[in-house]
Amino acid sequence: MVKTTYLILIWGKFLNKLEFFYNNGYTILENIFSDFECEEIVKIANDLKTQEDYVPIMNIHNSSDKILKFMSNEKILEFIEDVFKGDARGLQTEYFFMPPGTKGFSPHQDNTYVKAEGNTFVSAWIALTDVSKENGGLMIWPETHKEENLESRQNESVPSKNQDPNARKMSLIIPEKYESISPNISKGSVLIIHSWLAHASNDNKSKENRNALLCTYIKKGANFRSGNYAKRQSFNLM
Repeated sequence: MVKTTYLILIWGKFLNKLEFFYNNGYTILENIFSDFECEEIVKIANDLKTQEDYVPIMNIHNSSDKILKFMSNEKILEFIEDVFKGDARGLQTEYFFMPPGTKGFSPHQDNTYVKAEGNTFVSAWIALTDVSKENGGLMIWPETHKEENLESRQNESVPSKNQDPNARKMSLIIPEKYESISPNISKGSVLIIHSWLAHASNDNKSKENRNALLCTYIKKGANFRSGNYAKRQSFNLM
């Protein structure tokens, strides 16, 4: 495999994207998938949807080899295996339709639920349409991954229609010194999320679905929590 060096321009200086990830807890890999590839995944999800609502599809890779191939993209795996300094395996997928009016996720850290040790767990959030704050894009708090496991509190809000049933149960208590950003992510680009990065999603105030595919990865041989709802299982990638 030919190694690719991803660079990002920050304050007039080019930084290696891996270095940026370690410093900030996230990075964006631009234009990984074509419009055609994104639309193909959206069609697969719509064909699998059997209900009238748009509840996210958990572990959609179990229903389509094309999803598994999408998750196994060489450029994504190259970056994640650089983070792991070892081989990556799949852990979980979740497809989000997020139609207009859907409430976003409350602030959380993925590793609160997965409970993986060290740099052995990473998420890749794939935008299948252009994503912004207006249509339910992610909200992230850079550098919060350095805090590791932050405290959470129980929410009193009722579950949101067309959303993951656990999306609004708990809310992370984020120290005031951190400020959130809501980056625009172009269709086919991928937000790589550190296991301890605090993040949430905005409400979808647009008139169209905000389609996205979440793929999570675990280092080969690492321990993790399977979860009652997610039912995570380590699996081989293509």
